[in-house]
Amino acid sequence: MPINLGGIGNGMMGLLSNTLTWAIVLILIFVVGIGLLKLKQSRKFRYPCLEVVSLGQGKCSFYFSKAGWFKKNRKFFGLVEAGGEQELICKDGKRKIHNISSTDYHELNGKRCVLCKRKDDDPDILVPLNKVEIKNLGLLASIAPADYRDAAAQILEEKKKETMSWLDKNAPMLIAMGVFIFGLIALIIVFNFAKGESAAWRDAMTTFKTAGTVILNSTAP
Repeated sequence: MPINLGGIGNGMMGLLSNTLTWAIVLILIFVVGIGLLKLKQSRKFRYPCLEVVSLGQGKCSFYFSKAGWFKKNRKFFGLVEAGGEQELICKDGKRKIHNISSTDYHELNGKRCVLCKRKDDDPDILVPLNKVEIKNLGLLASIAPADYRDAAAQILEEKKKETMSWLDKNAPMLIAMGVFIFGLIALIIVFNFAKGESAAWRDAMTTFKTAGTVILNSTAP
């Protein structure tokens, strides 16, 4: 069956000249472009960000997110960077961490992270926490080191042994000796019993053979 190449070519040209087709192509290009820009933006949020919120009376609440460096002038919903100085932006895209420098980083699982404090009267303002001071270290100091705990356990064990009676100290050895003697006696009894049974069996077999011989002789013609 011949193929009408001219008809196929005319159909393709008509498809390409269709306004709806070009509109679909442009929409696809737009969607793909937006997706690539969003992927690029998402990859720049590479720093874990731990946000500290005061609850009062020395208590805090912690929120985990991510942050990344972006240029100050951003267009098209923040997807296109148009220039300006770098600033650290949270992943929500609305808040930035003010006055942060390279010396403000901490570490989380061996990677750089940012520890910041939210302003109590303005949640949109975040500032970095350069240093962290841990209190209540007296609780750790009150716990003796492992070497001291081992030494204390040994001293208690020695004191316990000193207060034990002779019977308590030698109880394991006496039990072992008792088990050994009982096993030896049981072994001797079993051996003698087996020896006696063997002798009785031999006597019975001898008697049986003798009786059989007598019976055979008495029945012989």
